[in-house]
Amino acid sequence: METTERYTPSLTLLSKMGVSLTAFHPEKDAAEFLLHRTSLELGRVTSPLSYYTAEQPGLGLLHLRSGSLLYTVYPSNASCTLTGDCFLLFDCLYAHRIQVRSTAEYEIVRFSGRDLCSLHSLAYYRHFPDNETPFIQVSASARQASTPHLLFGQEEMDPILCHMLLTTLLCQTLLEKTQPAKTVPAYLQAIKSEFESQYYRKYTLEELELKYKKNKYRICREFKDHFHSSPLQYLHRMRIQAAKDLLVETDLKVHEIGYEVGYENANHFITHFKKITGTTPSQYRARI
Repeated sequence: METTERYTPSLTLLSKMGVSLTAFHPEKDAAEFLLHRTSLELGRVTSPLSYYTAEQPGLGLLHLRSGSLLYTVYPSNASCTLTGDCFLLFDCLYAHRIQVRSTAEYEIVRFSGRDLCSLHSLAYYRHFPDNETPFIQVSASARQASTPHLLFGQEEMDPILCHMLLTTLLCQTLLEKTQPAKTVPAYLQAIKSEFESQYYRKYTLEELELKYKKNKYRICREFKDHFHSSPLQYLHRMRIQAAKDLLVETDLKVHEIGYEVGYENANHFITHFKKITGTTPSQYRARI
């Protein structure tokens, strides 16, 4: 069955709701011996939407850019709610549903390869403590190691590069599952929670040092060790995520949104927004 026949409702109806599908057809040798992309799904949804995709061989990588969605697997009904900027690796052998309650911008690349039928066919997977769940959240370190955003282009890509990126992503993700998790110190959890709920406030390392009674260099070192980002980089990401939601859900001007999320200078806001998203706030709003 062709990829385009596995969607319910029809692709024509989905396209009206903001979902499009591109199928890839790599050369026979590449498809036989290398991991390769089979399709790319792009969703820019601005109203409630729910649809199912039937089971098929291979794996999928979902990248949620903004908004939120509910991913559910059948027949087990295992599900996870995705918010913000995140990646989910999932098993295409199970039928699944994408449900958007409000707005979401996301992309899904499906891929396959020789002897790659499902997550259970991968090396190391049998060692997972939760290997009955047919999806895995991709960690920040795995994302940094594999640069998965390169996999979401709409044009055919070099088969060797595609294979390398997918192999790196899979190996890094699966190996991390076999390693014991680090215990995050309470003060780091407190800083992270504060950034996530009060991102609009002004912070300095000196203030964090005084408040949490930890040397600022130690804060930076340990925060990056556990969360794969410096404290202030993490803060900027929280601000930009909030800004993306405001750009979609409100009619506030760009400089007003920048001020709302913690930037007193509009140029600083635009600079950080483009650095993190690859586009300006105005371009992002127009695209959505």
